[in-house]
Amino acid sequence: MKPLGILPWNLAVQILHFLLLMYLLNLLVYQPILRMLEQRKERIRQALEEATRVKEEAAAERARLEAQIGEERRTSQERLREAVARSEEAAERRLGEAKQEAEKILAAARAEAEQTRAQALSGLQGQMADLALAAAAKVLGEGIDENKHRSLVDRFLKEQLGELA
Repeated sequence: MKPLGILPWNLAVQILHFLLLMYLLNLLVYQPILRMLEQRKERIRQALEEATRVKEEAAAERARLEAQIGEERRTSQERLREAVARSEEAAERRLGEAKQEAEKILAAARAEAEQTRAQALSGLQGQMADLALAAAAKVLGEGIDENKHRSLVDRFLKEQLGELA
């Protein structure tokens, strides 16, 4: 080995220095780096687990809120249907009351019209009887018994105007 320029004691010292350097590097650099990488790996695993747990909780909360929103929608739709039904019932009831009131007013108007017609016919009959008596008295030139004449006129009016009287 001497012809190659390698001295055995130097080689042994260099090997010893290399092993000592490897030991120190392992102790001071490699082990702390490996521990740091292992800790980082553990933190990432925990963060992923936490993210998964939070995601599951969020999904459960979302499902709960969607169910609550659905229930609120159903409740509000039911309330709306009830309100519409109550308003329709009230409108029908008011319409019925208005119809009854209109029928009462119409019946009262008819009764009043019939009464006015009857009074007018009665007054007209009386006037016609008076006119007929006066005309008969003038034609005959003499007076007739007014009671007899009135009964004749009334009979005539009943026979001729019976449907109007």
